[in-house]
Amino acid sequence: MYLRTLAILPLMIFYLLFGSTLSYAVSEEEKTFLNMYFTEDELQVVSATRSLKSIARVAENMEVVTKADIELMNAHTVAEALYNVTGVEMLNFVGPGSQGLAQIHDSDYTRVAALFDGVPLQSSGNGVALGILPVQMIEKIEIIKGPASSTWGSSFGGVINIITKSVRPGDHIGGSLYSSGGEHNTSDLRAETYGRKGNVGVYLFGGTLNSEGLVNRHEFWHDNLFSKITIDTGEKSKIDLSFMYHKSDARQVDYLVWGTDAYDAYILEHIYGRAAFSAGLSPEVDLDISAWMFRQHDVVYENTVSSDQRLWDGFSNFNKYGLSGSVTWRTGAHTVVAGTDLLNGRLELSTLPDDKMTQRKYGLFINDTIKINSVSITPGLRYDNTNIGGDIISPSLGLTWIATKDLLVRLLVARGFHDPLLWYYFDSPTVGFVGNPGIKPEKIWSYQAGAETNVADIFKLKLTLFLHDIDNIITDKDLGGPTTVENGGRAKTIGGELELASNNYKGFTLKSGINYERRKLLDFSDVRSFDTSNLYGFNATLAYNGEKGLKAILKGHYMWWNEPAFWEAKYNGFVVDFNAAKEIFRSKSTTLEAFFTAHNIFNAFSYSDILSKNPRRWSEAGLRYRF
Repeated sequence: MYLRTLAILPLMIFYLLFGSTLSYAVSEEEKTFLNMYFTEDELQVVSATRSLKSIARVAENMEVVTKADIELMNAHTVAEALYNVTGVEMLNFVGPGSQGLAQIHDSDYTRVAALFDGVPLQSSGNGVALGILPVQMIEKIEIIKGPASSTWGSSFGGVINIITKSVRPGDHIGGSLYSSGGEHNTSDLRAETYGRKGNVGVYLFGGTLNSEGLVNRHEFWHDNLFSKITIDTGEKSKIDLSFMYHKSDARQVDYLVWGTDAYDAYILEHIYGRAAFSAGLSPEVDLDISAWMFRQHDVVYENTVSSDQRLWDGFSNFNKYGLSGSVTWRTGAHTVVAGTDLLNGRLELSTLPDDKMTQRKYGLFINDTIKINSVSITPGLRYDNTNIGGDIISPSLGLTWIATKDLLVRLLVARGFHDPLLWYYFDSPTVGFVGNPGIKPEKIWSYQAGAETNVADIFKLKLTLFLHDIDNIITDKDLGGPTTVENGGRAKTIGGELELASNNYKGFTLKSGINYERRKLLDFSDVRSFDTSNLYGFNATLAYNGEKGLKAILKGHYMWWNEPAFWEAKYNGFVVDFNAAKEIFRSKSTTLEAFFTAHNIFNAFSYSDILSKNPRRWSEAGLRYRF
């Protein structure tokens, strides 16, 4: 393992110290390739190196979902926005308002880092319920498929970075109102407004999402509030102040299918705040500093289905605070980004009433994008330290080559890791768990190769092949009654993705993708999984954007979960959704649009366990007013 680290480090040091100093401008080949298949929001990404970068210079396997994509599909939550992304598998998704846990390349959802403007959203269980995150305030979502630990730290399976809207210089006062209603009394009401006066810009969003339950009376209500204030403090400096509040009450799991008169439900209250300062210190140097807090107060309870009588309840309080800072330096052919992340967290669980678990971690990272004509080389290195998990070093080395105006090649080798759940380190007698203070992070070496090619100016093909070599897997251990966990397993995942995106033809665009992942457990077994599993999926979308205010999209999704009988899963259907929107009124400064959405038109089954059945066919309609 460390031989591979040592093999990469000299290459990184060589390029950082002696890489070419030739100045480089965007070539005509790069411009041609980018403008043909990428929108303005997709051209520049920040998540790969934490500095704006051309997507043609990114060695990672990246996908971008823009606010235009989200609006066209009429998504209510982030889980829906990512449902048709090739290589992303959405677990426990029973429609908008449900959990929606994303795994990437068959990695567990706890191994995927979800970020909100760069702030980690992980709960005490290391997961993020994307089905409760609203989409109205989102500018775009950047997805890295594969480990990104040399930039972000704990991100074994990948990164989902949600980037929010901002008010920019020159923006006038505006906003939108959104209202939809559907079957099972499902409704979504949203309002946003934004404006600028002088050097201050303000963005506000509020919304409520409610339903009596699309599956087995999984009723829920969600209230959301988000605000961002942008203050220009100089010609090339600004301060962003962000705040988000979420509160929800949701019935999630119904045990009647097992003959048990009980259901589980959750009351969640999440508060997020962030203050960020960015400045261009010179034409070559940028500075970014942010401080943030994220408080999660979750109550879980179990009632009887027949009489709604309370059986038990518990709580989890997880409070996190952090600081991040980075400097970007552009000199010659180099773009060097160096920075640090600090986090301090405290967890309280009702199952451990006398213990307050603390988490302290810091990371130091550096990467360099070296542009030499049509080749970009990106070495990266990060050091992480936690008070309970110890030290870990994560190197990476990526390369992109714009071989011709029609061909882009990507290569990447990276080491990643995943922090164990915080409560793994502590005894929990009430649930029969014995903590293991010696548990270590799970680790992965990832090797990826890919190519993108333009075919006759008609469509683009993107092929990605990968090998993930996984070690230190955390497994359960039976102690003759109580249980614990240990680092006891290894696994290997190989697979690939093939994606197609057509050029616009008379308003029509086609996108499709297939993914295949073969995971083999090498030295351990788990009754909840096959020793060798083969997971594959297919996504396709046909979109239309006409000149007379008509927009429509037809989406299809199939996933072969390859789960053992233990989960009672069912996935023999192709989930097809349709959305159409038509502008029905326009004035100089306002528009009114009507839309209709049909979900799961053919009543397909696609779920990975019996407690998380996907919704059957349902429909909704509504209005969107912009001013």
